[in-house]
Amino acid sequence: MNCLGGFYGGHIHAYPCLGFHQLLNDGLVGACECDVRSTATMVAMTALTQGRPGYISDPVIDTAKRQIIYAHCVAANRPFGPQGPSNPFEILTHSEDRQGASVRSVLPVGYLTTTVEFDHGRKEVLLHQGKAVANDPDDRACRTKLCAEPVGDMEKLFAEWDQWGWHRVTYYGDLKKPVYALADALGYRVIEEA
Repeated sequence: MNCLGGFYGGHIHAYPCLGFHQLLNDGLVGACECDVRSTATMVAMTALTQGRPGYISDPVIDTAKRQIIYAHCVAANRPFGPQGPSNPFEILTHSEDRQGASVRSVLPVGYLTTTVEFDHGRKEVLLHQGKAVANDPDDRACRTKLCAEPVGDMEKLFAEWDQWGWHRVTYYGDLKKPVYALADALGYRVIEEA
């Protein structure tokens, strides 16, 4: 769904964030901003992880803290799947215009995350991992902001982030080996970003 364009163009009168939040918690796909590549990534990874929800984000790379901040206005509050534990969340307005409703999910810290993006046309998968260390409560920008310390080369991640555009999809857990196995089965190449 083209949520931002639809809302700003007057074609829809509410953001889909709460519906996407519920779909993700139910082990399904709720993808933002009509992002077909991230939607396809979520379909593949939801099957691979047996329902673990992905978190689409726009990144902010904080070079001073050597962190990446995965920011967006919707996220599940069951990051380990429908049967997993829940974490706190708030319903707030959407950040860009302070209208409608969106979700700030206070995601768990101390876990390894795996961030991916599949591209069928390129037959490639971007991948990097990070350790979840904080949730940024700042009211500016997107509502859910998971802070992670990237595993690997921070400078490479920073320098090459925009090769495919902004969005990536983040999952809880060390999913590197399963992603490589899926890529091999599909005939895709994995590109490690960090």
